[in-house]
Amino acid sequence: MNFELIIIGILTGFISAFFGIGGSSIDTPILRAFLNFPPHIALGTPLPLTILIAASALSVYKKEHIIDLRIAQLTLTGGIPAVLIGSYLSKFISGKILMLLTSLILFLIGAHFVYRRFYRKQDSIKITLMEKREYYFLYPIGIAAIVGLISGILANGGGIFFVPAYVLFFRMDIKQAIATSLLSVSIMALPCCLVHYCLGHMDLKSTAALAVGAVPMAFLGAKLDLRTRSKTLELLFGITLIVFSIYFFLDQLDS
Repeated sequence: MNFELIIIGILTGFISAFFGIGGSSIDTPILRAFLNFPPHIALGTPLPLTILIAASALSVYKKEHIIDLRIAQLTLTGGIPAVLIGSYLSKFISGKILMLLTSLILFLIGAHFVYRRFYRKQDSIKITLMEKREYYFLYPIGIAAIVGLISGILANGGGIFFVPAYVLFFRMDIKQAIATSLLSVSIMALPCCLVHYCLGHMDLKSTAALAVGAVPMAFLGAKLDLRTRSKTLELLFGITLIVFSIYFFLDQLDS
């Protein structure tokens, strides 16, 4: 079991840092589908990895000075209260429904990656919130609140939602969006971890095994992200998410 968890952690760490999406979005369905973790344990166990992966990757991104601290601050203002509420609400939702919601979210995000591969504009445009007068401070706070609520319910750090949101709504460069997302979710995951731990949704021994593989690979993933044009990898990642989400949805529907 520990060896399998370390392998999963290696996969999670690299992909999470490269795409800025945190680890729980990937780990939850894998733990549930292949290792048969109970639904709520599969949700909560990978959550602390979000903090560890982000810390490892941010050590790389910080040197490049591409983190938008203003948007990160506004994200946390709306996201932290919402993630606490969402985490608490998860106790009232059945594990099966949470798993089906997770598969749906993965499908939508995968479809977004595929769509962006063919239709997005070049990532060279850098327009932040403060440079666009029509963006009011309530706008990013509102987006963060919605993401935080969903993230809390699904025990997800939120990066899988924030990266597309930063790119689409604030026209961030993709690498800047990834770096800013990692900072935001690393802090938002703290209260989320606390609530899910108190609810008994974590197996910390499994978390530690996942971290052994995830942390060093997160550093490598961030390094490669800064040096690589990720269009092809984004396409492959999107297709993988779509295929796996369909499989996971059908598997959980029959369970």
